[in-house]
Amino acid sequence: MKNTVKFDAVLDMNDPQFAEKLRAAIGAEPGEPIEVRTPQFDRTDGLTVPKPIMDFAKLPALFEETLKQIGCQKWDEPDKEGNVLWLYPAEWYDHIPEGHVMRCIDGHDYPFRHGETDNDMRFGALAYGFLRKAAP
Repeated sequence: MKNTVKFDAVLDMNDPQFAEKLRAAIGAEPGEPIEVRTPQFDRTDGLTVPKPIMDFAKLPALFEETLKQIGCQKWDEPDKEGNVLWLYPAEWYDHIPEGHVMRCIDGHDYPFRHGETDNDMRFGALAYGFLRKAAP
């Protein structure tokens, strides 16, 4: 059985010393495995998301309202090139094609690897999706 350790330290994950500071905060020994679990958040919009029935490459061509109806969610405002990151619904994880290149919320593109690509969700959305030009 794993121990659960709670602590009050505020740490910055961008700090180069983050791992050492985390170990010190929870009293872990060097080399001792640490597992961090973050909460999952389900959809709050009540939408039942359909399975994807189309080529993922065609998603950016759909109308914004259609994307919302099938469960995709906007991540942020348009970037300086006018693109908006739309996140895939978490329900689509098992349907994303192997090797499909996706844009992550960190701004980088990654190929999808089933079982390796993170399936963490927030409010029903995965942390990656596709870019689409913002609607005028």
